[in-house]
Amino acid sequence: MSSQPLTVDRLLSAPLPELLASSNAEIVDSSIQDAGFYGAAVHRRDGGISLHLPKGRSAAERDVMARQLVGRLLSAIHNGGAR
Repeated sequence: MSSQPLTVDRLLSAPLPELLASSNAEIVDSSIQDAGFYGAAVHRRDGGISLHLPKGRSAAERDVMARQLVGRLLSAIHNGGAR
């Protein structure tokens, strides 16, 4: 992961490709099409993050979901567990 700390400002303002690269995250298209499924984040054994996002959503919606999932997972990792 990046040596630069993840701040709320950076999470919300960094270009998504830059945020993903610095967080060692990648977006994976999910086959789940349920309207209530907005995505899932998986912290892989190699330290990377896989963001499973539903196909067919707008670019803006996927951007927001990716940022939210990265923020939640990195917060959980650094704070010792999910809240």
